[in-house]
Amino acid sequence: MTQELTEIEFKKTFGNGMTDITETEIDEPIDIWNYVKKLTENQIVNRIVYEKELVEKVYRNDLKTFDHILLPTEKQNLFLTIVVDLEKKEIFGHKILDLNMEYGTE
Repeated sequence: MTQELTEIEFKKTFGNGMTDITETEIDEPIDIWNYVKKLTENQIVNRIVYEKELVEKVYRNDLKTFDHILLPTEKQNLFLTIVVDLEKKEIFGHKILDLNMEYGTE
């Protein structure tokens, strides 16, 4: 089962800020790919992203309680964000993140 997060649920996972940890080796990473497979089957994630396990960026909040794993989409600055609860060691849910709308970037 997958869980699309509301805007409020998503924002609560940011803490007071996010740090790019894309290049950091994670000791016990949570496997997101079964979850991504379900999103692919529901046509939320592009099959290529799933098959090649493509990740654009990974961010961790300042409290070290949530990671945001950004998966690429076909549109620039639009990402499918998988939110991982680090305390429960499970996927919390997902949210479409549109940086163009959020921050006015193009």
